[in-house]
Amino acid sequence: MKRLPQLILTLLFTGALVLPGAGATLVSPPQAAQVDRSVQVAAKLLTPDEVIVLMNAGRLTDAETAARAASAAHPESARSLLLLARIQARQGRLPEARATLSRAQTLPQWDEQELGVPFESPGRIEQVMRRDPAAARGLLADVLLAEGDDPKAYYLLAMTEALARQWDAARAALARARALSPDLRFADPESLASLERALQQNQPPVLDGPALAPSPWRYAWVAVGVLLAWGAAVGFRAFRRYLQAERVRRERRVTEATERTAALQAQLDEVLRQARQQTGPEAPPLVARLTYLNSQLKQWRQEGLNDLATAAMIQVRYDHLHAAVQTEETFAAYMAEQQAREAQEANALAVRARPGHQGPSSLRSGERSSWSSGRSRSSRDNSGGSKW
Repeated sequence: MKRLPQLILTLLFTGALVLPGAGATLVSPPQAAQVDRSVQVAAKLLTPDEVIVLMNAGRLTDAETAARAASAAHPESARSLLLLARIQARQGRLPEARATLSRAQTLPQWDEQELGVPFESPGRIEQVMRRDPAAARGLLADVLLAEGDDPKAYYLLAMTEALARQWDAARAALARARALSPDLRFADPESLASLERALQQNQPPVLDGPALAPSPWRYAWVAVGVLLAWGAAVGFRAFRRYLQAERVRRERRVTEATERTAALQAQLDEVLRQARQQTGPEAPPLVARLTYLNSQLKQWRQEGLNDLATAAMIQVRYDHLHAAVQTEETFAAYMAEQQAREAQEANALAVRARPGHQGPSSLRSGERSSWSSGRSRSSRDNSGGSKW
């Protein structure tokens, strides 16, 4: 009888071990650590600059996820909605993008920080279009988001998609341009004919001259000359003010491009340092590809110093090539695109060198300077930054 309590305790302990589910609370769920890590990653917000890098690299789904997370974490942030609208525009969701932009414009931060959709002039985008259709497509998405249904933007988009061999998208964009402006008076006739032939034959168009036609107001300079002759003193002072303002604008563009390339150079130097410390068979090829990116960045910096490239254009090129150098396959595809583009430009130069060929007139710059609204570029280019 004295051993009966001990026997009962022994039987109870044995039953606890064999019964189903016994002791389950003593062991942590096998996936708990993984769930915690996922929650931590999801909780980490990217900065606006990091979201722009994803967007310019073509990782639109990741960029949209990051922008939505920022908007959810900071409902007062008009910047997060602005970036979300730009991403949606690049995805071809223009009505949704414009609705998102309208929401951003109602928030106090929009006016407090003078936010706006950054976009370039037609001439700048045409330069990008000839060497990098993917980057031009993104720049045109910003124009269509900021300026509305601009027929000139749709025409350049049609040319861009044709250069990228996206025939259905090119036909749709050209049809949209014609619907908005049936005569397409802003298009250079030869370039428009080349585009139409390309869409019939499914062959990239050959641009011997500019894509945009001369402005019908180019002869206004004659009237300006007459007025200057009548009022030489007034004209001289006005001309001096114009030169001074243009010098200030040029210095600002050069400064912005220099600062942007300096920041990119610092980032790239750190990436190169880390790559040189790696071991394994993949390390030397990666260092070689990053070294190529480094040489390109120095070339783009010189273009910025010569006022041939803006800070935004340099950023787009850098993001595109930075994404390409990550693997041998993406880098090979990038180099193939470059070679094809160079071959096309060489063919265009050969055509222009033929006897009897007339090159584009120097007066054909009016349509390249502004969109249908009359604005040439956005005065607000501050959608990025380190804070929401």
